[in-house]
Amino acid sequence: MEFVDGAASRLPQPAPPFHPTVPEMLHYIAEQYGERDAQVRGDQRISFRDLERRSAEWARGLLAMGVTKGSRVAILMPNGVDFTLAFMAAARIGALVAPLSTLYQAPELRWVIGNADIQVLLMADSYLRHDYVERLEQAFPSLQGQTAGDLVVEDAPYLRRVLVWGGCDRGWAEPGAAALADAAATKPKMDDAFLAAIEKNVVPGDLLALIHTSGSTAEPKGVIHTHGALIRHSHQKATRYWGLDGTDRTISNRPFFWIAGLAATFFHCLLKGSPLLLPEDQSSAEVLRLIRTEGATGMCGDANWLRSVQLDPAVAEAGYVLFRLTTDTCNFARITEDGPVFLNPARAARMPNPKQPVEDLINRSYGMTETVSAHTMMPAGQYLTPDKRGTCGKPLEGVVLKVVDEETREPVGPGVVGEILLGGYSLMQGLYKKERQDVFTADGLYPTGDTGSVDEDGYVTFSHRLGEMLKIHGANVAPAEVENTLMMLPHIARAVVVGVPWDGEIMLVSAVEARAGHAFDEASTREELRALLSSYKVPRRIFAMAFEEFPVTGSGKVRKQLLGPMLIEKMRAEAAA
Repeated sequence: MEFVDGAASRLPQPAPPFHPTVPEMLHYIAEQYGERDAQVRGDQRISFRDLERRSAEWARGLLAMGVTKGSRVAILMPNGVDFTLAFMAAARIGALVAPLSTLYQAPELRWVIGNADIQVLLMADSYLRHDYVERLEQAFPSLQGQTAGDLVVEDAPYLRRVLVWGGCDRGWAEPGAAALADAAATKPKMDDAFLAAIEKNVVPGDLLALIHTSGSTAEPKGVIHTHGALIRHSHQKATRYWGLDGTDRTISNRPFFWIAGLAATFFHCLLKGSPLLLPEDQSSAEVLRLIRTEGATGMCGDANWLRSVQLDPAVAEAGYVLFRLTTDTCNFARITEDGPVFLNPARAARMPNPKQPVEDLINRSYGMTETVSAHTMMPAGQYLTPDKRGTCGKPLEGVVLKVVDEETREPVGPGVVGEILLGGYSLMQGLYKKERQDVFTADGLYPTGDTGSVDEDGYVTFSHRLGEMLKIHGANVAPAEVENTLMMLPHIARAVVVGVPWDGEIMLVSAVEARAGHAFDEASTREELRALLSSYKVPRRIFAMAFEEFPVTGSGKVRKQLLGPMLIEKMRAEAAA
């Protein structure tokens, strides 16, 4: 079955009120929203006008360093003003910007920076317990002893410069914003007029973002999006589906290096003049502080975070309630004798349904990095009717969604489960270093590896993944990657990773077989994994099992569909003890 929401052959309406490129967007939001807060984190804040002005200063520094259209610039920074300025500075001159996960460990950094042919890395020195300077040297030991601005790294042969924000005494590092200012000063002809000339040559079809997402082969895939696709899709969702405007002040914990944080939060708020409030931590106390001191009116982010804040008695005791719009967005209301009153009155007027919805009728969007986040959803505040319970809503305008038989590749009928193929204006340009025929079908659609169905009314139901990719706290995890990493440890002979339902979420757990003569300790094994994998990829529980305990097929392959329930029983037994 093929579903086209009215007009997949044309671009969605309303269109952005400017040519959809980052430089045009920056000039527009500076003019429209001026001194309004664009982002706030702790004692750092930046207005829309200063975002345009300061990113222009950094852009001139990058130009002076030789960065130009098509240059590959990576950013390893937490959410905040520095990330925002770095991204916009590189994007407005036509560079291909690659936000890197702040959770990457050294092996992951080595793979992504090398495979993406990164030329310039803009990074923080540290964040929380992460020392990125030390981690980069672990990834590329040959950096030690090299001179800044003239790097030669065999495992990342295109890397020439690393700029570090914060304290760093390494000879290979340049001092962040100061280095950009110094570079700009050496090239006075690269002034505002020259920058304007550069920006005129940035067009919607130019490549903008290189975003890495775990692939079914356990190696990250580099998804490429253009200025036009990312801005148009963010604008459509922010306008028609989230209903944002400058009266909203949104708290978000979504990392900017993932598509939901970049396109569905970062760009959403910039496009609509909505201040984005970045919490220092994920506690309910921090949410309440941002309501009281920054006038926060809503929040978006990990569904489990929203639920934990929503259910925290301290929130109700403070006189507030979280009004769920979707699984991962909500508005704040004040509790009164007459019922809840939205902190943002304008939001109340935009709510089609002013009542708190039944949990399983809340909008559940469906999307992926390859389509600039959600391609199927309902407008925020519109809930599913009981007969559509379990669906994800309908495809957005301009999205082509086709369901085909997994074997014959022929379209299937309404309600029949098959593989989902996607196309339309928001589909990626491709995967970095992959030929088109290896990524798309002959008619230009993308086989997602997801299965699902579309009913006669156009509502989409997701079924399962053809591969084993798991969604853990909104992030993709390839079990094969975790299994391979576990078996790199000297005391592990066999490792099997599964996702199991536990306390309303999918928990990553593993069963391992210890090597003969080696003792197994769960805590120390998880600690070893943290040095090799991002934290969300480390199994919450690791159980040691004898070889004969694993449920296997006749050929000796572990039957994961049986192993999962076995591990659940182990956890239940421990909880009951």
